[in-house]
Amino acid sequence: MGEKPELYPCIRCGRMPDEKDRYCIDCGAPVQNRCSDEPGILRKGCTFVNPPTAAYCAKCGEPTIYQLNGLIHPMYPGGNKPAFLNFN
Repeated sequence: MGEKPELYPCIRCGRMPDEKDRYCIDCGAPVQNRCSDEPGILRKGCTFVNPPTAAYCAKCGEPTIYQLNGLIHPMYPGGNKPAFLNFN
């Protein structure tokens, strides 16, 4: 049987989600900090569930959905891209 994902309080409002919740019912924030590399027609994608503090996926290095939604900020913006591609 598959393991249940560990539940954490909502990163935005602190409400404890129910097991089947995908988004916080109080503020609408995503409940799990998944990798932003979604599966598609030509690629498998990652969708690894990261800890709430992860700005980048521990499995593939892509930004997490918490970072993309502005819920957390990376210590090194553009951390998984070569320096010459950072235009900020």
